[in-house]
Amino acid sequence: MTKIRTVNDWHAILISCQVKPATAQRWAAVFAAEISSRTFSLGDSEIDDFLGQVLHESSMLERLEENLFYTTPERIVAVWPHRFGTNEQALPYLRNPVALANKVYSNRLGNTTPGDGYQYRGRGLLQVTGKDNYAVVGKALKLDLENTPDLLAQPVIALRASIAWWEGNVPDCIMGDLVRVTKRVNGGINGLAHRELLTSAAMRMIV
Repeated sequence: MTKIRTVNDWHAILISCQVKPATAQRWAAVFAAEISSRTFSLGDSEIDDFLGQVLHESSMLERLEENLFYTTPERIVAVWPHRFGTNEQALPYLRNPVALANKVYSNRLGNTTPGDGYQYRGRGLLQVTGKDNYAVVGKALKLDLENTPDLLAQPVIALRASIAWWEGNVPDCIMGDLVRVTKRVNGGINGLAHRELLTSAAMRMIV
């Protein structure tokens, strides 16, 4: 079971994880309102895992929408090596988030119509991506996210969606295994060291 925490409790937890004070102040009320005693299947024992991932994925709660504005081809190739074999192939997508999203997310994740890649780009604390995932999370929240995807960029909806996705996609049996949890969330192990720092900081406050 998850302990009921006040706004002040959540503020202290977020500050301990190095969230900026003003950001922690804004988000503490959201966490306090949305996380109840039955939010997580394993209760408090998985909150540290959850926070370590959502804080990293959202750039410490500063970003609720995927940043697709790249200024160097090398970075695009590094992020999507299977989509871009050379720097030259990445050049047309510099400073062009719409074209980049439609390139890297087309014909996958349920995206079938031209423009779906950008329409269903990563949003929310865990960067829900692709029309299929928007539909699944929308169903769980009883929201039409397919037709109103920008809802995922609203703090309350972003947190609810991240919890719904987490509970449906990250098995209880891998909690505490940072590498396996990160692979579930990220698809790889990008930012593993930072996720570990955040998870450890959260654990010290949760216990």
